[in-house]
Order: sequence, then structure tokens, then C-alpha cells
Amino acid sequence: MRGMCVVALAHKAHPDWPLILIGNRDEFHARPAAALGAWDDGSGIVAGRDLQAGGTWLGVHAPSGRAVVVTNVRGAMPDPAKESRGRLVADMLRSEGRFADPAAADLPRFNAFNLFAVDSTRARLLTNRPVPLVMPLEPGVHALANEPVDAPCPRAERLRLALEAVVAAGSDPASLLDTLMAEDDPALFLRGDAYGTRASTLVLVSADGAVRMTERRYEAGGRPAGTTVLDFAIG
Repeated sequence: MRGMCVVALAHKAHPDWPLILIGNRDEFHARPAAALGAWDDGSGIVAGRDLQAGGTWLGVHAPSGRAVVVTNVRGAMPDPAKESRGRLVADMLRSEGRFADPAAADLPRFNAFNLFAVDSTRARLLTNRPVPLVMPLEPGVHALANEPVDAPCPRAERLRLALEAVVAAGSDPASLLDTLMAEDDPALFLRGDAYGTRASTLVLVSADGAVRMTERRYEAGGRPAGTTVLDFAIG
């Protein structure tokens, strides 16, 4: 599962929304996926679902408010024998399972990835490129895409600056969903018949624990395929 390909996080930075998570998932259109929703397995996960490997690329754990999002990393040949990155996200969301709280030594078990994880007390960056790393994040605006974390990435920087502008103005983050449609260089939205942007997702968590998740889905050629908006409270 390739995961989201450009994502930005505002952690304890916006006056109304202490958590803002925004990103595009780029994937082969033929790979089956379920739309954003509450999983029916009792896990408390609210997420889209990769129906090929069973995990997710971005989700929120409704009882606790934990949020996790993963991207792959360009240029690394996938090894099918390695653990599923989607499973890593699900274990971290539930805070249960083998990879509920992975250490740096666990990260080479997975194909190349970058990951943001946020809970009520902390935000972290996890990656295994260029080296395995679990790093705390200070309050502020951060971004990831498909490059190793020590390499410049124009797509990530473009989305980071857009989110930073919303935070600085204290404005409505919903406008960022339209920002994710940008196709001029560096493009945030990838329009293709075989591979492209499959979903744009915005997660907002307020100081009182109200959560709004919005997912816009796209078919081959970038054609709109539906929108889901979910509102729920943590706990």
C-alpha cells in the first residue's frame, strides 16, 4: 500500500484546531479501497481502508483521538516479504498489536515510509529513510511526502506553506481541500488513468475533542467519485 503522497500537520498551532491533518493519497486506481468510515471490527478506527492488504493510510482512533498517516518513500524497491505499512498505522491507532508503539529498531521491518503520529500528549515523526528514526515534533506546522526526510521536497513544502498561512491567519482550514487540487508545478493533485490522486483528506480536531473528517475521492482521470464528511467526539 503506497499511502498518502503529500501530507501536512499543524500540531498545537491553530487557535481553534490544535490538530489539523491534510493530505492527498496517490495510488493505482485499480487497487481496491473502502471509503472513509468507522471500521466494523470494534477497533474504534475511523479511516478509509485498503482492501488489498487490510490496513489504512490515514485514520483517527475515535475513543482516544490518536491520528496517524503514512507515506511511502520514492526510489526504494518494495519487498513483498516485509510487514504492511497499513498494519503499522492500524496498530498505532489502536495502541494494540505488535507495532502499537514501535521503536526505531522495528522500522526496518517495513518497506520505505514516512509517518506522522499524534495523540493527546505528543506528536512524532517516524521514518526508515535514510535511517530508522523516531523523533518528537515540536508544536508547529510540518509536512511529508515521498522523499527521505533529509531531502528537499517541493510538494511537501508547498502544502506546508499553505497550511502555515491558514494557521497564521486563524482561518477556516476547509479551504485546504481546494488547495490539494493544485496541478501546477509542484503539483499536489496527480491526474492519471492508471495512477493518481485517489483521495484528499482533511482531519480537524478542536480543543474540546470534536472531530471532523472530510474525504474527497477520485476515479481514474481525476474524476470526482464522492465525498464523505464525518463528525464525532473523542471518547
